[in-house]
Amino acid sequence: MPRQQGLLLRKQRYYTNFKVPLELQAALGKKMLRKALRTSDYREACRKVIAEHERAAQIFDLTRNKLRASKAPPAKEEKQLLTVIPEKEAYQMAVRYLASFEHKFEEWMQEEGRFLSEHEREQMRSNVQDDEYDLARGEVFQGKPLDGTRELQRFLKAENIECAVTSPAFKTLRPVFLRALLEYYRRAQDMLKGEIVKEHDPLFKGVHPYAEAAAEKPKGKTVNDLLELRKRIIKDENLSLKSEDASKLACRLIREFFGGQRQLATIQPEDIWQLFDLLRRVPPNATKRYKGMTLAQAVEAADKAEDRRRLSPKTLRNNHIQIMALFNLAVDFKMIPENPAKNRRLGKTFESGAVSAPRPQFTIEELNRLFRSSLHMECAQGKERGGRFWVPLLSLFHGFRCNEACQLYTEDVKTVEGITFIAIREEREDGSKCEKKLKTKQSKREVPLHPELVRLGFMDFVQERRRDSASPRLFPELTPGHKGYFSDAFSKWFARFVELTVGSGCRATMHSFRHQFRDATRAARLPAETVARLAGWEDGEGPASRQMNHYGRGAGYLRTLAEDIIKIEYPGLDLSHLHTARTKPQPVPRED
Repeated sequence: MPRQQGLLLRKQRYYTNFKVPLELQAALGKKMLRKALRTSDYREACRKVIAEHERAAQIFDLTRNKLRASKAPPAKEEKQLLTVIPEKEAYQMAVRYLASFEHKFEEWMQEEGRFLSEHEREQMRSNVQDDEYDLARGEVFQGKPLDGTRELQRFLKAENIECAVTSPAFKTLRPVFLRALLEYYRRAQDMLKGEIVKEHDPLFKGVHPYAEAAAEKPKGKTVNDLLELRKRIIKDENLSLKSEDASKLACRLIREFFGGQRQLATIQPEDIWQLFDLLRRVPPNATKRYKGMTLAQAVEAADKAEDRRRLSPKTLRNNHIQIMALFNLAVDFKMIPENPAKNRRLGKTFESGAVSAPRPQFTIEELNRLFRSSLHMECAQGKERGGRFWVPLLSLFHGFRCNEACQLYTEDVKTVEGITFIAIREEREDGSKCEKKLKTKQSKREVPLHPELVRLGFMDFVQERRRDSASPRLFPELTPGHKGYFSDAFSKWFARFVELTVGSGCRATMHSFRHQFRDATRAARLPAETVARLAGWEDGEGPASRQMNHYGRGAGYLRTLAEDIIKIEYPGLDLSHLHTARTKPQPVPRED
């Protein structure tokens, strides 16, 4: 009597003995399924083993289904741009590619291939063998070498990944995909010959359609997780739109270069060097000038157009800081153990030349022409003086930032102990919040009014504005931009105003007044602490002086600032045609 398949006799007792398919052994954790049949009678054991065989088949089918579900492709997201990839991730992608092809061929063999005649199967095996030979030798098909490029591009398209053929990622992926394709051809021949599928390439040892390696999914936090965290922090901390804009280019660069699904833990320092190599080649205003293109595509387009303009050293330095901050955020939230962008030598490459050329300033001749424009001459003849008249003058004589001057309230102009000053602050007089914004903590300050503004009739203007109950703002006609900053629209208007009154050759801007104020403080030999207090910069020159300057600043300090700001002057600047007859310079009271 022939021996029943799946029976094992030990010590006169029968057991089942079913071999677990190779691709399921890792998932089930065993190579054989054994179960006691509780009998020593051979005929009874044969009857029982048939039922156990059905049960084992159900276990194998269930395990296959679970593995298929675990390796199901994720839902399609936005197209990912892949520029660099670690060798480990490249191998995992090739494994998924090989496993998916082998699985499809295995299913075809079960559904259709088994019905082919022996001659048809041999003919198909011969065709697959020819494909293998052509691929291994790098034969040419339709003018292009068979080197795995076409198959890799199809796989990337199916995965919704954009990866340029010239990118480092493609060069890493193509060789391993070529080996995966060759391995698939060899395994397909085994199946067509009716033989056990062998592992021909040691690189893919243990890789089968249902093996854990084929079902492996990326683990750990991704680039998308980090960028979402950044968005949440901006929202939770109520940061300004300008703070968000400061990191916009850095966030875009990281997302495009690595891809949103790239695991943060796989990003290495050498990847960061390549990231910054791309950043250095990015043209300025790439979003507007190269609409719809990625940054890498914008670089290629600029090169083809022979456009040599690139981001300024200061912009590069700022983006280096932003990228460092992003990865520091990942470290703070335990996404990665250390910052891959933290590299002293890399940082030094952005320090050299990071200091921009001095900002262009107005010459005294240009200032005289500017303040003799038709707008100013009409104001000299009695036309109402508004924000367009006062904001440039406030910035020139007090070093105000454009937005600081534009957003002033009438209550921000105050007089204490005979000293008239302008309070630069975010809150109202009663402490309530309003639409005003400050750039830094140091921006909050009290700046005595320069005597030249008194001669120009500024206090008369303030008193007139206080009678208007419709708006508490000093310049209600000035409107904020979509980001909430009054300076956005005003700076654009001022640029056009300068071009019309001074000429297109003048490169100075609204912010140039702040630079001219700093030069005027140097000419007046004002101490660093006073300059910092007047303009809203950090105090002093170093840590020791900053600590020292936390002390004092009582009521007498405002008097000192008032005495110092009188020294701010611009020799050769003539504003006498704008002086109001009834105003006189405000004396600074002195203590006896």
